[in-house]
Amino acid sequence: MSTRPRRLAARKTPLVIELSDSDEDGTVASKDNDDYRPTETRTRFVDRAAATAASGATASRKRFPSTKNASALSDAPAAKKRRTKEDKENEPSPSNGATEATAEEPLPPAQEVDGAAPSTTSATTTTGRSSFWERRKVWNIHELLAETEHIQPTAARNIVQLFENENTIPFICRYRRDLVDHITPERLRDIRNTYTEIVDLRKKAENIVHQLERENVLNTEIREELMCAKTNEELEFLYAPYKPASKGTLAERAKALGLQEYADCLLYGTAPKVELSAIVDRNNADLASEEQVLAGICNIIIHNISKNTNVLEELRRLQNVHRIMLKCSKAKATTSKVTTSKSTAGNGIADKKLDSSKFENYFNFLADVKSTKPHQTLAINRGEKHKFLSVKVETNSYLKNDLTRFISEQYMSQGLNYPLRREVFSRALEECFTKKLQPLLCRQVRAELKEKATRASIEVFGKNLKQLLLMSPLKGERILGIDPGYTNGCKLALISETADVLETGVIYPHGRQANRKGAEQKLIQLLSKYNVRIIALGNGTACRDTEMWLSSLFQAGILDSQSIRYSMVNENGASIYSCSDVATKEFPNMDRNEISAVSIARRLNDPLSEYVKIEPRHLGVGMYQHDVKEKTLTETLNDVVSECVSYVGVDLNTASLSVLKHIAGLSEKKAEKIIEHRIQKGPFQSRKDLLAVRSIGDKTYVQCAGFVRIEPLSVGGKVKNPLDCTWVHPESYKVAEAVIQECELKLSDIGKPRFRERIKQLAMTASTSQDTGNNICFINSWLPTLFVIDNKLLSHIDNCHRNFG
Repeated sequence: MSTRPRRLAARKTPLVIELSDSDEDGTVASKDNDDYRPTETRTRFVDRAAATAASGATASRKRFPSTKNASALSDAPAAKKRRTKEDKENEPSPSNGATEATAEEPLPPAQEVDGAAPSTTSATTTTGRSSFWERRKVWNIHELLAETEHIQPTAARNIVQLFENENTIPFICRYRRDLVDHITPERLRDIRNTYTEIVDLRKKAENIVHQLERENVLNTEIREELMCAKTNEELEFLYAPYKPASKGTLAERAKALGLQEYADCLLYGTAPKVELSAIVDRNNADLASEEQVLAGICNIIIHNISKNTNVLEELRRLQNVHRIMLKCSKAKATTSKVTTSKSTAGNGIADKKLDSSKFENYFNFLADVKSTKPHQTLAINRGEKHKFLSVKVETNSYLKNDLTRFISEQYMSQGLNYPLRREVFSRALEECFTKKLQPLLCRQVRAELKEKATRASIEVFGKNLKQLLLMSPLKGERILGIDPGYTNGCKLALISETADVLETGVIYPHGRQANRKGAEQKLIQLLSKYNVRIIALGNGTACRDTEMWLSSLFQAGILDSQSIRYSMVNENGASIYSCSDVATKEFPNMDRNEISAVSIARRLNDPLSEYVKIEPRHLGVGMYQHDVKEKTLTETLNDVVSECVSYVGVDLNTASLSVLKHIAGLSEKKAEKIIEHRIQKGPFQSRKDLLAVRSIGDKTYVQCAGFVRIEPLSVGGKVKNPLDCTWVHPESYKVAEAVIQECELKLSDIGKPRFRERIKQLAMTASTSQDTGNNICFINSWLPTLFVIDNKLLSHIDNCHRNFG
């Protein structure tokens, strides 16, 4: 006996009747978009058994077959697999279909639903699928990517090919942007996430298809439906009728008692009529009364309705149509102590600092789910997780009425109609909505809110991190870094113009050990001894008191406000960095508290080089970052760091491991190999020397070469090829040399005012000239690349790019 619910959408038999809304039906306008839902007429799917009963089939065909045949009726795909050879031979062939059709007994017209006008076309035999799925086709990855992200199909095809070839986002946005319609890195990162989801969706659909093949319930139609699904939700809807139910469910228990065929008769209205008294078995404790029999039948019907694809599709549609409210209130048993869970402990949340006062705004909260902000969703989820809030999803009665009306039309508009069937269906429908469909709706709403909030949280973190990393550096200045504190005092660290540590110390202007006079003297001594004009003050504990103390020194004239300035610096992650292996390796003999002050000073000197030493999640620039999956957050933030480091660029001969490993195409191991080669064989003389490094192949070289430079000072004042100092990629050196030759310039002229003027003139001439000269034709053939090269050649060699592109 089959344990699967009846799958009407996958049936394919000549006795299934559909009120067609296809293009051949003149009563309904044709629509080709996937979101089309017929409004003038409703599509009704007539069950095979119901159609047989309505047409007055001959008595020779059993209306209520044996247990084996009843199981076949309840499992449409399996029934199709078991069709006999004789049945197949009796099907009308394309050549004689018209003749055989006239010999068959005509079926009566199906009843119209919702008062729709009768169709003028003849009843057509269909597979029973809804019009929503009939207009679908198996998609290609680039087609679905273009549709989902609203980009040009050509650009989508190029993007897919670039990602398949393992090109990085910085490389694509700088050196392949003409292929992707000049998309920004942020946009391309979103597109890549969508691309990954689409690839995973295709793999998931293929796995489901293979699983159904092993279970012998797959046909061509089901395969097409599964492979046409464009989202995970659609795929789950289609797979739901075939997903094996848990063995301990109420429906499975009822099926084990032999109530499957009686439930099918009541649900689909097939003959003969069911009588509960005839099913009662006094010898079976689970079937000893009519109430027990009725409950078992209802459990099976509830399961079948809740797994119906059309019902789930309608539920999703109504979810977007009706108003759904998110209601929060204070939990009844609120305590100040919260048990630390593994997830929160792993993400670094200090549960002991959480108390109910942080969630007071949500003790009486009511909002439409469509207008709920991402930060509100994250706060509510956190409050619910820590037992401070009670959260409910409220729906209005209109949604329930519309859904129950739809389900009733699906089942009760066909087959036999008698009091017991109406009673059972009404009871099962009410329980199905309360126990299955409404909880499912709530889960879907909460899941969508969480997904939307998670995306927003990661996006905010990425934007803030990018702004932090791309802050302009303060070059050529000696900086005094102050890490403020009370008990341990204010730690001092003075760095040179090249970020080397000159001197460190501790002063105590606050707290019980306060010695303001001594603190003033030591501060003034350091500033005057090294002629320091910039003070970097950390924004952590005691920062306001320290700032007021410095202000009092300026007001008293102890510090010259005309020559000395101070700046507040974000010190998040400084203490974590001071305890890391990187800091210990860099400052083996320095106190950890003083290392924090060094980090604060260097963040003002070169923010990018210093911030990359710290894991992005420790920088404290996110929104509820600890409530986001650490893996997803880390991947996105690492991408942002890689983009920033790549676009700023590094000197191949002086870059540290912390910076070099974030260059596009490189990893920590490859960066270590580069530094090892640099130490053993001396500075790199050109970009091509990278190919001599072990583990750097052609593909890696192409990805990273444009983001590393050979600075003249690092190789004795002169480089072999001046283009190695620019942002021009080695693959475009030939075009760049042709451009320079056409301008009657030399490579040594790069960066000079005359060079810049000539390059600008050539760019304007090449875009409008009809000249057929060899160089002009060559340059015109590379015109998209030329404009990229123009921007790179027009930049001074020592220009620091703190922007994208």
